[in-house]
Order: sequence, then structure tokens, then C-alpha cells
Amino acid sequence: MGGSILILGAGFGGLETATRLRRALDETFEITVVDRNGFFNFGFTKFDLMFGRREPEGCKEKLSALDEKGIRFHQAVVESIDPEAKLVETSTGQLRADYLVVSLGADIAPEAIPGFLESGGHHFYSFAAAEWLWPLVDEFKGGQILIAIFDKPYKCPPAPYEAAFQLDDFYRERGIRQNVGIDILIPGPMPLPISATVSAGIEELLTAKQIALHKNHKVVEVDYKAKQAAVANGTRFPYDLFLGVPIHRPPAVVLECGLGDQGWIRVDPATMQTRFERVWAIGDVVQIPIGDFAVPKAGAFAEDAAATVAADILRTIQGHGQVDPFQAQGACYFEFGEGKVARIAANFLGGPTPDLSLSGPSLEFRADKEEFERSRIEKWFGK
Repeated sequence: MGGSILILGAGFGGLETATRLRRALDETFEITVVDRNGFFNFGFTKFDLMFGRREPEGCKEKLSALDEKGIRFHQAVVESIDPEAKLVETSTGQLRADYLVVSLGADIAPEAIPGFLESGGHHFYSFAAAEWLWPLVDEFKGGQILIAIFDKPYKCPPAPYEAAFQLDDFYRERGIRQNVGIDILIPGPMPLPISATVSAGIEELLTAKQIALHKNHKVVEVDYKAKQAAVANGTRFPYDLFLGVPIHRPPAVVLECGLGDQGWIRVDPATMQTRFERVWAIGDVVQIPIGDFAVPKAGAFAEDAAATVAADILRTIQGHGQVDPFQAQGACYFEFGEGKVARIAANFLGGPTPDLSLSGPSLEFRADKEEFERSRIEKWFGK
């Protein structure tokens, strides 16, 4: 039979899809994964870099290791996609597929908020940005730290709160927490708008750590000369260190090709198929509405979606098979400090309403988080 399967993006969704398909298909099917980076890293390792807990090389898994598993890795920038023809132009040449999976994630646009780049543009949403933060965090001796979520959606919704908890713990360990103010500005009415219960739990934890949460405070400009964040309601917050959650946008290549219909890609959750035949989309580049909200952008849900995508591709190839609809089910671990980890378990589409629960923080979840990382490295890279 045979055929070519092309997967654009080597994140949770892309790696899980490729791994499942390679296990199920013989060598007459060529599976290619394209990514502009030569390595994969877990999102939470960016905090390890930000706080100096790991060296950069210790957070990277080389994507060239996929070749040893019978998955061809192609490092290149995706420049254009023709979903009708399943033709992809990259910075190193043209690729054509019989089956195409788009898993290109979300791009960040730090330039979208006036003054943010001029203030330093500090954030923890890229590998390089997290590295650059470490000396700033390390050398900070006191003053006001502001963390601002500019808008939604953004990747890993608990991440800004993780940053605040870890900053609190870091400066407590150094004995200078009393000299450090930590405030969070969010554009909405609660930390995780899709769950009032989990949001209330996060707010209780923030209050216990004397971290101020300012709800319905949408930052519209960073006045880098005055070192103040300007909020839409006219309030201004002074800062000594400003950390922003950049605006997230669909990759330009997705906007240009018609897949995104001038926005995030819409799919059928039952199969994760786009409106184009034999073209699927997965992960942060996808938007699946849930009432007034949408499935959050997180690696655990991309991994869950990969099971649906891989099964539907196999059904398309073989003409039979079971496909379980995407349920947006998974767990997110987030650091609390003091060696403790909390866990948010979620199932967004498997019932009549989204189901979320917050457990911890506790020392016991540390082992769970470490096993989560170890098991995926073994599964995807054979280590």
C-alpha cells in the first residue's frame, strides 16, 4: 500500500502522532516530522532555566533521534502550505504528502503591546527568553515584580501563577522576600475563567503567599520610561521587573493558506480533521469552542488529540478501525515552590460540562511530574 505522512511541528501533538503511526504502520509508509528547531523541550523546563535549576543542554531532546525510530526528521521553516494539494514549501525545499497533520503551535507577538519590547520584553514563553531571565532573577535584590497576562488565549494557562509562586519561594530562600512585591495583572475576572472552583483554589494559594492578584486589569501599554504598566481602566502600576505573557497568534503560514480562516484552525473534534480531505490539525494551532470559552492550549491536550488523529489516519488508510473523539483530557503539573507540585486534572469535552479539579500542592506530586517527563522521553525518543 504505502504512502507519505507529513507532520508539521514537533511538539507534544506532533511527536505523539508520529510515534503512534510508526508503531502501527510498516516501512512502506514514510513518516516525516518538520520543525524549525533541532530540539524538543518540555514547557515546564523553561522555569528550570529561569531559576537556574538546569543547564540549557539538560533541557533539550535532539529531534534527530527520531531517525533511529524510523521517523524522518526534517529541520526547516514551513513557508507555505497548500492544504488542497498537501504541498508544503519549506526553507530547504518542497515536501508533498498523502496525509498531512498541522501541529505548528502558536506564535507569540511581544511587539503587540506598546512599550513591552522597550521595557526588555521579558517573558518565559520561549527557551531563549527563559535563559535571559535567569541573571535578572538571580541579581534582583528587591523591588516590585509585575506579571501581566496581556490577553487570552495563551499557552499553559497556569504558567503565570507558577512563575509567581516560584519567585516567592526563590526570594524566601534568599531571605529577601520581605523586600520583594509580587503582583499579577489579569484581563479577566478569575485566573482560569473556565472553572470558578479551580480559580478560587489558585486565589487562596496566592493570598497565602502574599501575591496580589488584580482581576479585570488589562494592560494596554508598558511605559518603559516611567517603569509603569498602564491598564485599560486608567490605573498605572509601577515596577522594577516586568514579566509579560505575550499576545499569542496563529502562525502566519496558517493565516495565509486558508486553513485558519483568518484565525485559529477549526476542526471536527470527533476526528480532528480540517475542512480539507486528509488534512488534520492538532495542538495550540487549533481552537475548539466550549460555550463562551475554548479548549486551553496545553501540551497534555495536544497529546490527547494525537490519539484521535493517529486513529483517524489509520482508519483512512485501512478502511476500518475505531476512533475515539477528542475529549481534551489530561493533567497539568505546576510548580508551587518549597519542592511542592500541584496538579490540575481536566476533561473538557467528555461530559456535558468541563470537569476540572485542583489537587495539592504536595511533595508527592513531584514524583508524578518527574515520571510524566521521563515516560514521554522514553516513548518519543527511545531513552
